[in-house]
Amino acid sequence: MIETIFTYTATDEKVIERLINEDVAMINHVVLPGGERLPEHHSDSNVFLIIVRGKLSMQLGEQEAHVYSERVVQVPFHTKMNITNGGDEPVEFFIVKTPHPRVYKE
Repeated sequence: MIETIFTYTATDEKVIERLINEDVAMINHVVLPGGERLPEHHSDSNVFLIIVRGKLSMQLGEQEAHVYSERVVQVPFHTKMNITNGGDEPVEFFIVKTPHPRVYKE
């Protein structure tokens, strides 16, 4: 096999796991049960959130929170992010940062 396989956890429980940690991209897999959230933080690269299940509530900067499901959302560099699952069902998404924050140049 010439391909590389990356596996991720299939669960409804809270999980935050790094799948890929290369200079060209960092990819994390996240599952947040109802009511869970990520700590407020600023995007540290070009960020793409791929929502594959559930409804993700996200407030960017000072704008009102928006709810996303089954979408890909791009977040600009150095944007304040508040990510929450305000519903009862789990939300599952992937965070793609390109390039990896350790090599990002503004």
